[in-house]
Amino acid sequence: MMSTSTLRSPLTTLARVAVLSATVFGLGLGAGVASESLSSSAAAAVPEIGKVAVVDMQRILNETKAGKKARKDLESASLSKQQKLDKRQKKLESDQAKLSGLQGEALLAAQEKLQRDYYELQSMYMTLQQELAEQEARTLEKMYLNCQKLAKDMAKDFDLDLILIRDQSTVLYVGSGVDLTAELIKRYDKKYS
Repeated sequence: MMSTSTLRSPLTTLARVAVLSATVFGLGLGAGVASESLSSSAAAAVPEIGKVAVVDMQRILNETKAGKKARKDLESASLSKQQKLDKRQKKLESDQAKLSGLQGEALLAAQEKLQRDYYELQSMYMTLQQELAEQEARTLEKMYLNCQKLAKDMAKDFDLDLILIRDQSTVLYVGSGVDLTAELIKRYDKKYS
């Protein structure tokens, strides 16, 4: 004979987890209320989810025309900044090599200048790194917002209730026909390129 716990639906189990979580995290559920009535009321509050799809944001960043252009722009900016740093680094190395021919006050003055220049180079490096990080963040934010708009349209077109970002740490399994990344890439290129 089957027990009542084997006959419970996954939604009822989900409701029990929600009630348990609410109790554990202090949402103030009374201890005197029977768990069956809690799970049935919690089950009524949990909406049923129908169709779900996923998109892979990394693929979108790598495969859209806008993503490729953004990566190229970032690499170009990075290369330009690296060349400036390399030029300064070479000057510092040249100045350091000249120290061997100095003595006394001239040596001390040159060492102090070299140290100031070295700190300036470090500061310049940090500033350039920050500029690149900000440029990348702006690009990612813009692309993400564009993807949100497209995902909303796709949800209507495909009658979806939920579109998740596919990520190995959050989505463990995706059945065939559920990944809409290729479609989103196609629409992104059409609308934003």
